[in-house]
Amino acid sequence: MRRYQYTYHVQQKIKLPVYINLGITKKKIQSIIEHPVVLDISEDPVIIAIGNLTEELSLCVAYREVDGIIRVITFYPAEKGRYERKVL
Repeated sequence: MRRYQYTYHVQQKIKLPVYINLGITKKKIQSIIEHPVVLDISEDPVIIAIGNLTEELSLCVAYREVDGIIRVITFYPAEKGRYERKVL
């Protein structure tokens, strides 16, 4: 089982009503990291995992993995295709 750490920024951001209403949870973030639709590793050591959030939105999750610990740096919803096209 992978171990996750969340920055203070993520812990505060995830509590905002806009993200609660979109269904963004730690479980959703972990799911996208584990099973991304697109994985952007071009800005090593930061990895961007992109996955489905809604029919119109993707969820982008920025993280680093150090010594087997995944440290989630930030997340942001984006219009589907906005970032996926840049990576593909």
